[in-house]
Amino acid sequence: ALSEMQMQPQEQHTARYIVISLLSHCADLLGSQVHTASRSQALFEAIRKYIDARFAEPLTRESVAQEFYLSPNYLSHLFQKCGPMGFNEYLNHIRLEQARMLLKGHDMKIKDVAHACGFVDSNYFCRLFRKNTERSPSEYRRQYHSQLTGKGASPE
Repeated sequence: ALSEMQMQPQEQHTARYIVISLLSHCADLLGSQVHTASRSQALFEAIRKYIDARFAEPLTRESVAQEFYLSPNYLSHLFQKCGPMGFNEYLNHIRLEQARMLLKGHDMKIKDVAHACGFVDSNYFCRLFRKNTERSPSEYRRQYHSQLTGKGASPE
């Protein structure tokens, strides 16, 4: 169209309309990609908030996907695309963060902490906790409490 405009100046109207139409189409395509990306990000944020609020419930990839009328595979794709980690990794991360808070602030049994954070199997919870913190939940609690008492103790 551009070469047509240079070669035949009298025919510029048609070529000009073609160029305008092409540019308009490109702008529409770019705009729809941005819109789709922002919709995906908004959906991802809504799912994250849902998990953050319900981490103690027996959530699975399938149950969360069903709640948002998505396929489980698309839910996984969304986490890969929009988040820093996958679905299960994020769910476990949130649950472990809550477990750390409970271990620091309460004298609950380890099994009860696990259940309060959404872990059905306390042995799995202990393995995952150790993998992520390099110490068992009991060791974590003891270390945290000894740090508190060590800092707050005055010399006699």
